[in-house]
Amino acid sequence: MRTLTAPIIAALAARPVGIAQLVTMYLTSTVYLNTTAWSLSWNSNTYLGAANVGRIDVIEDAPGEIKGLSFQLNGVGSANLALALAEPVQGKRVVVETVVFNASSVVVDAMVEWEGRLDVMTIQEEGGSATITVTAEHIGIDLLRPTNSLYSNAEQQRLHAADHFCEYIIDQAEQPLIWPAASFWRK
Repeated sequence: MRTLTAPIIAALAARPVGIAQLVTMYLTSTVYLNTTAWSLSWNSNTYLGAANVGRIDVIEDAPGEIKGLSFQLNGVGSANLALALAEPVQGKRVVVETVVFNASSVVVDAMVEWEGRLDVMTIQEEGGSATITVTAEHIGIDLLRPTNSLYSNAEQQRLHAADHFCEYIIDQAEQPLIWPAASFWRK
């Protein structure tokens, strides 16, 4: 459950307010977009309005599931398409924030709703324009990936040369443990 900040609570009480999502993609040149039809400023950055040409999947939180998102930009011209093709997007960070803004379109506050890494970019061309779709994995998926670290002396020496913690692991493997009988402890 998320809690609202004091500035958001004050803005909601003052009415009218608007809600939008800010999308920040940390590519070679950082891309700032928002889900309204006009530009919004937040944290010294201008987020361009992409309401009529862009789409973002609904952020769904479900227990036990880590869901990705899909971002789509329609009507991309050939000049910008060449820029998209040259951009290595895989593994780049993306952040989606939900913002509350007042009647003057001044952002009151923002909350991070989703964070992840871009994965695959697909392009569909129709006529003189194209549609670019980029999928992204939630950052929490990294918690489910196995580590490539081994519990061996060689691995420990590679990580920390002065640490000899794992030096005798092989000698102690498969050694039987002999516990004293219960009567030993009653003496």
